[in-house]
Amino acid sequence: MIKAGGTRKVSVTLPDALVEQVRVHAKAGEFSSFCAAALRNHLAHQEQRYGLIRSFGVWKDADYPDLASSEDASGYVRKLRKADAGRLSRLLKK
Repeated sequence: MIKAGGTRKVSVTLPDALVEQVRVHAKAGEFSSFCAAALRNHLAHQEQRYGLIRSFGVWKDADYPDLASSEDASGYVRKLRKADAGRLSRLLKK
């Protein structure tokens, strides 16, 4: 997660075609903020990918015998959704 803070001017070399594409989509005077948003988005994807790679293999079927089949998992999800629908209904009645 990137925390808010100061700003720093940096020199970045970009291909001409990419610069022109950004200029088409970025509002006038917002080139830097457009690039910052794109970088934040890319970093979030990279961090998510890293987390998925690190967590691969953590789930062990032996730890969850009640979710052994796809039918078991579907039943579990249906149960959660039913509980959520009931909770939402109760909240909306208040």
